[in-house]
Amino acid sequence: EGHYSSAADYMSTAKAQHLKRFEWSTMLARRHSICIRSALRGIGPAKQSEEIVLAVFVTAAKTLTHTTVSVKRPFGMQRVGVIGYFFMLREIEIGTMLFTSVQLNTELLVISILLSASKTDPCALSVTRRWGCVCVGEFNADECPYHAGLEQQRELVKAFGEEAVAGDGFPFFRTREGEVVSKESMIEGIQDVA
Repeated sequence: EGHYSSAADYMSTAKAQHLKRFEWSTMLARRHSICIRSALRGIGPAKQSEEIVLAVFVTAAKTLTHTTVSVKRPFGMQRVGVIGYFFMLREIEIGTMLFTSVQLNTELLVISILLSASKTDPCALSVTRRWGCVCVGEFNADECPYHAGLEQQRELVKAFGEEAVAGDGFPFFRTREGEVVSKESMIEGIQDVA
């Protein structure tokens, strides 16, 4: 409410100044209401999310045991956090990421991920984004996108076999049962960690 009154006050003052020298047309009245609406959009308390520090997320994700985590949640949840954090991915993008969309250059220590250029179609993969190793000192998959990707690949091969992960449509972050993680399960997994 306080935000609304200050935005309205500013617009009221601007309108008063304008009226000292000029007429107030219907075009200005329309623009006035559009500007007020634009200024107020999204103002207010956060309804959906709150920032979680990456180190805190990774530590909390590692403390969840197999018995406390649903089989519908992502396999390698701490690595979900690292990859999602560095590449700024939404839950649907992480859940639909394919094993074959992730390339690791072991000489340059660079992870490349083929991502969607569209928010409406997360499977329309046409953009490649890269991150190099950001480790300072020892390699650390809890803080580095390259090493998180490398560890995720190794853990998937160990859990599901090399032949399975190389197959078409194998998700990079999948459930413990080997299924695709739904958007809802990805969100619930993140909420479990939070």
